Amino acid sequence: MITTFIDDNESSKNRRTCHRSDGCAKIRQRMKQLRILIPALLIMILGSCSSDKKDLPYQTGNEVTDSEIRELLTLLDENQDDTYRYGIMEQIISHLRQENESEILKNFLNDHLYQFPEDSYNGYYLLLLGTIYEEEDAMDIAVIYYNRLLKNYEDLIIKGQSIHYYSLNKLLKYYADNPLKKIAYYSELINRFSGEIDRGQVYYNLAKSYEAEGLWDDSIENYKKFLEAPPTSIAGMPNVYNEVNHYLNFHYSDKEWTRESLDSLVNSIKYAIRTRNGSRLNLYRAVDFFMMSWGQDRYDPFTEIPMELAYFLKSSVWYNRNLEDDSNDNEALLRTGGWSYRIKIWYLYFNRINYPIDPEINRRWEWAGIYFGDKL
Repeated sequence: MITTFIDDNESSKNRRTCHRSDGCAKIRQRMKQLRILIPALLIMILGSCSSDKKDLPYQTGNEVTDSEIRELLTLLDENQDDTYRYGIMEQIISHLRQENESEILKNFLNDHLYQFPEDSYNGYYLLLLGTIYEEEDAMDIAVIYYNRLLKNYEDLIIKGQSIHYYSLNKLLKYYADNPLKKIAYYSELINRFSGEIDRGQVYYNLAKSYEAEGLWDDSIENYKKFLEAPPTSIAGMPNVYNEVNHYLNFHYSDKEWTRESLDSLVNSIKYAIRTRNGSRLNLYRAVDFFMMSWGQDRYDPFTEIPMELAYFLKSSVWYNRNLEDDSNDNEALLRTGGWSYRIKIWYLYFNRINYPIDPEINRRWEWAGIYFGDKL
């Protein structure tokens, strides 16, 4: 009986132990399941929170601004019309500008250009990228965008201004030392925007650019067009019209007064003075012969005095044997006197001709004019 009791007692104990072990195992199993489920639930919860706030690729850190941009981006995704999209884009651009988020704005515009390569407003978005880089003093990058919109996209009038016209002027400023680039851009300005430009200035700059490239015929044609265009002003050149006229007069003249050597020219003039041969003396005068005081501008219209030298060519006229000491390989002066009792001293001025159009004339010498009075 005892044994039986003992056996029964042990059996009951074992049953109770076994029952407790099963419960613990179930608890442990449940805990394991919870450890797996909790992170998943957290992810789901966080995900649902983020879904309430659409993921924003262009965040400024300003909650109000970001909220407005989020709504605008939603509208942008839903609309494919270029003009409607432009209106939304302008609002997003304005928000990013106000927040001074230039890097975000650059990414936003570049992403749009990539996603919508056929958008008819892409030229404008390229212009905005160019202006942003220009504001950052990265003009070498800005010109890439200005050139790209000129070559690949039709012109647009934004806020009353042509984006092509704006870009051409920016490129001209950047390529100020590149004559070939300037020729291309100035030509486009004339061909497309002749009513909006100062044609006189453009023709003058074109002439100078062609000249710098040795394209002489084109240069001459544009100088002529400059004279025919409405009057204008060229910075630092108060007598530019007289100067261009001088140049063209020389170009179309016979140039027979020029001489190969300075000595030959000076000796011929000395001989004419010595023999008081006024008509011979006149043969050596340049086509735009000047007569002026030392302080005057060479191209001042008042330097072209219609004076007949033969009238002053008297026996009292004399000349120095040698040229002035400050004469050089490009300019020379001969001191003379006795022409007039009012102005006793006249300096005859000689210079080398700068005329690369014609190698046979270039670097020859001419008697260009007379300075009145002693040197200043």
